[in-house]
Amino acid sequence: PEAFASFELTAPIVDRGDAQGRFLAVSMQYDQGAYLSAAQHDVLDRAFGRNPGAVLMTIEHGSDEIFLYNVAQPDKPWPVPVLLLAPKHAAVVQIAISQGAAITVSVKGSYQRDVAARNIVGRVDRGAARTIVVSTPVTSWFTSTGERAPGIACLLALARHAPSRWMNCNVVFVATSGHEIGHEGMEQFISHEAPRPSDTVSWIHLGASLACYQWDHNGTQWNVRKRVDGLKRVFLRSNSLERVTDKAFAGLNGWFATGDAAAIGELREVHRAGYAHFAGSAGMHQFFHTRMDSALVTGPEVLEPVLHAFETVLDDIDSGSS
Repeated sequence: PEAFASFELTAPIVDRGDAQGRFLAVSMQYDQGAYLSAAQHDVLDRAFGRNPGAVLMTIEHGSDEIFLYNVAQPDKPWPVPVLLLAPKHAAVVQIAISQGAAITVSVKGSYQRDVAARNIVGRVDRGAARTIVVSTPVTSWFTSTGERAPGIACLLALARHAPSRWMNCNVVFVATSGHEIGHEGMEQFISHEAPRPSDTVSWIHLGASLACYQWDHNGTQWNVRKRVDGLKRVFLRSNSLERVTDKAFAGLNGWFATGDAAAIGELREVHRAGYAHFAGSAGMHQFFHTRMDSALVTGPEVLEPVLHAFETVLDDIDSGSS
């Protein structure tokens, strides 16, 4: 809440009963999503009903690290501060609870409104009747190399090709900000700078974690396997681009979502705004939305095939064969 942008609280931690003015320890399971579910909101609402001074929330994520959910613009501030704890620190919390020890949390921050952000937009305008839009988000939690770098790399590679390729269409590239606050950058772009749906032959969206390694945990450490976990990557397409994407992405490790079911991530806003023809990708990986999402999570051998697939999709769209 805005009044707690800076605050200090010294109090014991409790995990049951009335928490009047104290830290209340709460645990919830990670549900494989990027936003809090209705059930998770209910967990927090019940916690707030116990009158804590602050909530210590642990999201039971498989990485054992702090996991961060996104928020939506209409979300109301919580009544008291909610502080995230990594699952790996659960034992320390239990010791503090059992001993009744007081802890001190001091936060020095500021709450700002109407903070400036920017999308980055590039255009290849050939005066054509048809336009292709290519988009990717660029904002994230932590370093987020696996989540964001593959989409950024693909967008830059496609932009380098655009002046001499796809000659039958205009091409607009957009890197959107504000992803973690309800895809605000994409909403702004669609509202103020995007071509009209009637002029857009297709929208290609390079979503999260489109080329990330699979990891195994042996109980003491994480080991990388330099192949993609196909259960955590989905290729998205409108009904109109089903044939094109079937061909372009054949042999890649992942699964498909088609039509309305494919309007996820920032393609949700694209679809809602009336852009009928779209394709893209979305996904997660083992360290998605945690501080462990680093340059170790992705690499060229898994990224290059995806880039070539999107090039093929654009070739088909430009030629009119889609």
